[in-house]
Amino acid sequence: MDKNERRKLVEVFLQRCVTYADATIKRKKERGGEEGEIARWVAYRDFTEHAVKEVTSGELDSWLEDDVS
Repeated sequence: MDKNERRKLVEVFLQRCVTYADATIKRKKERGGEEGEIARWVAYRDFTEHAVKEVTSGELDSWLEDDVS
């Protein structure tokens, strides 16, 4: 698998994590969930969304190399 394929795979996975987090946040808010728990999900979603941008931009390409030292 080349670097572009790896980048796309990671991007798709992380984007699915963002989608899942959004759905979880919505569900917890609708059920009147604890604010602290919702805040943790929002932080996770925001961090993951940022990671998607870094992966997509190529900023983390060194992480996709075979030789991880």
